[in-house]
Amino acid sequence: KDKESKMRKNINDFKKSTVYQIYPKSFYDSNGDGIGDLKGIMEKIPYLKELGVDYIWITPFYVSPQNDNGYDVADYLKIDPQFGTMEDLEDLIKKADENQIGIMLDMVLNHSSTEHQWFKKALKGEAKYKDYYIFKSPRDGKAPTNWISKFGGSVWEYIEEFDEYYLHLFDKTQVDLNWDNPELRDEIYKIVNFWIEKRVKGFRFDVINLI
Repeated sequence: KDKESKMRKNINDFKKSTVYQIYPKSFYDSNGDGIGDLKGIMEKIPYLKELGVDYIWITPFYVSPQNDNGYDVADYLKIDPQFGTMEDLEDLIKKADENQIGIMLDMVLNHSSTEHQWFKKALKGEAKYKDYYIFKSPRDGKAPTNWISKFGGSVWEYIEEFDEYYLHLFDKTQVDLNWDNPELRDEIYKIVNFWIEKRVKGFRFDVINLI
């Protein structure tokens, strides 16, 4: 009963919290290169505390080709140099924590970028990584379904070498991940735990309802 009561209290506290979303690129530029960065967020922690912010939700700052504003992730464990370094993030988390503010990260786990190493290995024909994604054979010489991408056009992109299509509910450079694959799920758990170990306090899971 005590455990259940504590869980309910934590949920209620979170529901009462103020979550402030930051798109780093346009928030605050600390070094004058025209792009907002992690140090810029850190400089504004006192201001955000004054506003009464409990959590800062930071949109993706991971390595990305930026075809969809960072929601096409090429490496879930590295920070895009335009936003700073891992040390910058660790300093931000520490300063936020000192000011009773939690850091929330945006996790894009419905799909990865075509630039991710998993997909590059998939295109080389490595069966393990090919099954991290959703490949289907043609149907009557056409795409497997008539589904339309959120960005327009078919959700299927043809790969001639395999005579197969891969699924992308968004841009063709955002390949849907195969959550039915237990090895892929294990990789995702490792990613989330990596950030938990960095003392990240919460996550927002992008389009998780579309898996």
